Amino acid sequence: MKKIAVLIVGMFLMTSSAYAKMCPKLMEQFDKDVKVTKAKAEDVTKAKALRAEGEKLHKAGTHDKSEKALKDAIKLVGGKV
Repeated sequence: MKKIAVLIVGMFLMTSSAYAKMCPKLMEQFDKDVKVTKAKAEDVTKAKALRAEGEKLHKAGTHDKSEKALKDAIKLVGGKV
């Protein structure tokens, strides 16, 4: 029984760290995409706000929300997620 509990906790910790590693990659992708975007200025402004929110959420540890905000920001500037 203890082995199962340890296994479950270990799987949870590995999954959490996987999400934590995705956010910086998405931020980096956004930073590259925004430099070459042909999106409207107001879309770029919204995207930059989403990127900032995504970074804030990442630092707070809410990686699922951070990932969503960052993906939305990338889509706004015409990047592929």
